Amino acid sequence: MQLVEIRDLDGPNLFLLQPAIKIELVVSPDDRLTPEAAAALAEHYAFSPTTDPISALKSIIAALHRQVGLDVLELGERRLDAADHIVVYYPWQWRSCSVGIAQHAVEALIAGDITDATESLRSMLATDQATNDTPLWVRDNERNKPTVAITGTNGKTTTTRLVAHICREAGRHTGWSSSSGVYIDGVQVMEGDYTGPSGARRVLEDPDVEIAVLETARGGILLRGVAFESTDVAVMINVTSDHLSLQGIETVDTLAEVKSVVVRLAKPEGLVVLNADDPRVAAQRRRVRAEVLFTTQDIANPVVVEHIAAGGRVLARIADAIVLIDGDTRTHVIDLVDTPITWGGVARHMVENSLCAAGAALGLGFSIEQIAHGLHTFRSDIRSNAGRLNVFRLNGRIIVVDYAHNESGLEALIQFARGLMGGSGRLSAIVGTAGDRQDDVLTGIGRIAARRADRVYIKENLRYLRGRPAEEIVALIRRGVNEGEGLGKLAGIFPSEHAALVAALDRTDPGDAVAIMCVQDQLAIYRELRDRGAEEWR
Repeated sequence: MQLVEIRDLDGPNLFLLQPAIKIELVVSPDDRLTPEAAAALAEHYAFSPTTDPISALKSIIAALHRQVGLDVLELGERRLDAADHIVVYYPWQWRSCSVGIAQHAVEALIAGDITDATESLRSMLATDQATNDTPLWVRDNERNKPTVAITGTNGKTTTTRLVAHICREAGRHTGWSSSSGVYIDGVQVMEGDYTGPSGARRVLEDPDVEIAVLETARGGILLRGVAFESTDVAVMINVTSDHLSLQGIETVDTLAEVKSVVVRLAKPEGLVVLNADDPRVAAQRRRVRAEVLFTTQDIANPVVVEHIAAGGRVLARIADAIVLIDGDTRTHVIDLVDTPITWGGVARHMVENSLCAAGAALGLGFSIEQIAHGLHTFRSDIRSNAGRLNVFRLNGRIIVVDYAHNESGLEALIQFARGLMGGSGRLSAIVGTAGDRQDDVLTGIGRIAARRADRVYIKENLRYLRGRPAEEIVALIRRGVNEGEGLGKLAGIFPSEHAALVAALDRTDPGDAVAIMCVQDQLAIYRELRDRGAEEWR
C-alpha cells in the first residue's frame, strides 16, 4: 500500500461536481490489513473491523469528520486506469482541516498512527473559519454574466477566440481565458497558459466583462477542479489520444469522461454543443442536463439523423455552407467561402471549430446575422489567431505555421497544406512536441510525417521536455519515421523549431510547402519569415 497524493480540488472534477479532497493510493489485490491492525483501527475510530484497506480508510475519514463536528455528505471511491491506483474522495468546505483529515487517516491506515487528532483538527478548522479558507470556485450566486466553457483535445483555443470575436463584434464586452493568456476586450491581462481555474476566475471576477468565454483543459480539471459551479453554454469539440499516462488517466475513454465534466456543468436551461462526428463526444449527450445542439460535417450521421427526428437542433456543413437545422426548418448561416479560417472548407478542422463556435453563440442568444458576421470577420492570421493555421507565401512557396501538438493535429495540418499546394511540389513537415506525451504518440507523429510528407525535419522543444530527455523524444519520433518507411525522407534533427524552419526554407523550391508543428518559437519564426519577405496569405 502506498500513498500517491492528497489533493484539494477547488471545484467540479472527475469525482464530484463540487470541491473534493482526493486521496490516491496504490493498493494491490493482496494488500490487506492484519487482523490486529484492523481491530485497533476499528476500536479507536468506532467502526466494524475490516481488513479491506479502502473500507477502513473511508470509515476513518467519516469518524474524523464526526469528531471535528463536520458532516460528510458523500464519501466515494474510484479505480483509475493506472494499475492498482484507487482514489477515495469526499467533498470539503474548510481547506486545511479537510486536508488534515485526509493526512491523518492515511497515516493511521498505512503507519498505524492512531493518536488522537481531534484537537489538532479542530484548531485547523478554527483557523480556516477565521481566514475563510474555502474552495476557490465561483458559485452561481456570485456569477453575474453569461458564460461559455469550451473543452476538447484540439481546437479549444481557436474556438474560444472565435466565440469571443463573435461576442465583441456584436458589441458586448468580452473576456476570455485560453492557452495563450487571459484577455479582456482584446487586451492581454495575463500571459501564459490559463486554461485552468485561475484564468477563468480572472475573467469571471472582472466587473467590466459582460460575457465570459473560458477554455477549459484536462490539466486544470484534474489538478485543481473547474473554477465555476455551472455554465450557461458548454462546448465539447473532440477527444483524441493526448496527455495520457498522467494523473492516472490511461485511456481515451477516461479522458473523455474528464472533459465531460465541462458539459455536465451546463445549466438545465442552458445549451450543450457536441461534435456528433466524434463518437466519444456524441456519447456525452447521455450525461448532460441541458439541451443538446449537435454539429456535424456529415448530415447522414445516424446520431444527427436521430437527433433531428426527435426535434433536436443541428448545425451542419451542407454543400460547403453552414446550415442550422431546427425541425423542418433549414436556415442558411454562411457559406464556407466567406469564413476565412476554414479556407473555403479545405481546413476541415477549422470547419469543426466554426460549427462549435456558432453553436455557442446561438446558446448565448446571438442572431444568425451576428454569428455570420463574426465568422466572416475572423481571420486565420497572426493578429486574430496567432499560431493556429497561419499561412505565408514566400517566393512561390507556402509555409503553414500551426500549434499542432499531437497525431490528429499533425494529420489535419498536413492534409490542409496538401490541399493548398496543388500541383506537384514537395511537402516538408517539421515535427516534434512536448515530452509529456505517451511513447505511442511520439512514434505516431514520426510515422504520420514519414507517410504523408516528402521530407521530414525533427525538431527539439527544449522548453517543453517535461521530465523527458530531448534525445529520447527525438529517438521515439525517429523510430516512428522508420516504422513509416521514411528514413530516406529524414532531412535531419534540429535543436529548435526556428533552426528546422531555416533549414527547410533553404532546401525548398517554388511550388513546395513547409508545414511546421509550432509550439515554442512562434515569434522567432514570424520574424524569420518577415525578414525573408514572406507575406501572410489571407
